[in-house]
Amino acid sequence: MAGTHPAPEPVHTPVGVWTGSVRHDERTDPYVISFAPDGTIALRTPVTVGTGTWTEGEAGRFSYELTETFTPAAGHPGRLEVHVEAHLRGDTHEGIGAARILTPDDVLVRTTRGEFAGARVAAEPAGWHHLVTLGATIRGRALHPGDDGFEEATSGWLLDVAHRPAAVVVAADADDVAAAVRFAAAENRPVAVESTGHGRSVPADGAVFVSTGELRELSVDPRAGTARVGAGLRWGEVVAATAAHGLAPLCGSSADVGVMGFLTGGGLPLTCRTHGFAADRVRSLDLVTADGRARTVSPTREPDLFWAVRGGKSNFGVVTAAEIDLVPLRSVYAGELYYPGEDPAHAAHVVRSYLAWAKDQPDEMSSSVTLLGFPDEPQVAEEYRGRSFVLVHVVCTLDEERGGRLVEPLRALAPERDTCATLPYTRLSGIHHGPRHPVHVHFRSALLGELDDTAVETLVSLIDRERPGGPVPGIELRHLGGAVSRPPERPHAVGARDAAFHLWTRSPAPAEEARRTLDEVLERLRPWDTGELLPGFLFDHDSGPERVRRAYAEPDHRRLTRLKAVYDPHNLFRINHNIPPVLDGA
Repeated sequence: MAGTHPAPEPVHTPVGVWTGSVRHDERTDPYVISFAPDGTIALRTPVTVGTGTWTEGEAGRFSYELTETFTPAAGHPGRLEVHVEAHLRGDTHEGIGAARILTPDDVLVRTTRGEFAGARVAAEPAGWHHLVTLGATIRGRALHPGDDGFEEATSGWLLDVAHRPAAVVVAADADDVAAAVRFAAAENRPVAVESTGHGRSVPADGAVFVSTGELRELSVDPRAGTARVGAGLRWGEVVAATAAHGLAPLCGSSADVGVMGFLTGGGLPLTCRTHGFAADRVRSLDLVTADGRARTVSPTREPDLFWAVRGGKSNFGVVTAAEIDLVPLRSVYAGELYYPGEDPAHAAHVVRSYLAWAKDQPDEMSSSVTLLGFPDEPQVAEEYRGRSFVLVHVVCTLDEERGGRLVEPLRALAPERDTCATLPYTRLSGIHHGPRHPVHVHFRSALLGELDDTAVETLVSLIDRERPGGPVPGIELRHLGGAVSRPPERPHAVGARDAAFHLWTRSPAPAEEARRTLDEVLERLRPWDTGELLPGFLFDHDSGPERVRRAYAEPDHRRLTRLKAVYDPHNLFRINHNIPPVLDGA
């Protein structure tokens, strides 16, 4: 009849993905199995993974043999050797099978028989078909695209970099990390590592993605003034644990940022002029290198690698824990001063006055000035909605009397709001009001020298008062110098100690518009740009090779590339602001 279509040809092979169950020993266990055209099989159950081969028979019949390995989640070692005779009924199959249960030493425990039944859910082999053995080696979770929890594991704080890895390992311990790295090396896939996703710069497409968020070791030694911190912790958790002892770690402006990315990027803390970089206070690091070895590095144990990881971020391995020095600090004199910024002349006056004030401050005073435009949107407090401000943050490690005296010249500029007061260290990060939830935003940074009147006029002009909260809603200048400018007791790869200010700007605009806008910001500030960058602030466009080179002194970059050739010659760790492996003379 016209308009009719022939019935589809029946599928005579099991190629594709099936979900099913096996009934045995008065119980029913679920499984997912993938059959590939090349005759291979991959199987996943809640407690085993398996591989094997299948053979096609006549009239829809087929057989398969596979070896299932118990995962660490099963709670006992060993394996199953399974043989199944099955037949197809359209998109279902049924079969009878037998399994031999063996110990790791090949001792037969027992045999069992079962009835298999499954339904085809995809006509092609699973994306995890050749990666299934990853799950046999870890105590945590091995996740693949489509699994429950996969999207959650790969979504981080910075949403503009989307990861599409081949597999995810939610590591339960350092052994899981090592197993994941060895697996990635054997599969010739890169390794990506992430805890909170605040430092994303490069998509982890096709990678083995290691989530360290469940490595939550935390212990404080108040007598030694140190803490041991797992890679899954955020700074707010560490601050809370150390505060009970009158001690504090060197953290930044957000309590939600992961500890390890901050430390390995150098870490510019809010008390940077008093205490230097957070990397200065790292005593040792536990990490897994590209050969799958777990190492502890320190000034006396593989000191070259210890030097490189602090500043080289994830280029040299997956850091699983750190031992850090704490500082005796219960409270600080800190807060914000808001100045109206709608009038460009007044905004420029406030910025110039801040710059003159900052030059005279002792090392105990760390501060920043931000040109800020709030969008005219309901989620913004009414008193700030659609307005522009010059915002000064101060963090002083002196007492309230001396801190207050130092802030008096800023108060003389008649701020609209002044919150400066003695705060417990546990509340310090709250003065920056960082977003608590994932965001779409693009970041750029630079290191600047001393700023003159022309620089001030340029900065003020970059905030569009006709569009508060527009393409560039905020530009921050953090005052450097003090302890940041002095060489640390434990040298590391973070350099750039001569800059006067760190510039930090962002754009919530779509990617291309944001890139153009932020490129323009940096171009207009080029006369004051030192040409250097901090490795902990290499996001988005700054993760390109030439920008990465600017994050290190030239001799340090050469040293890093040589060490990369020693510890990661195949550049397994390249989902980052990458430092390539280069041998001398290459």
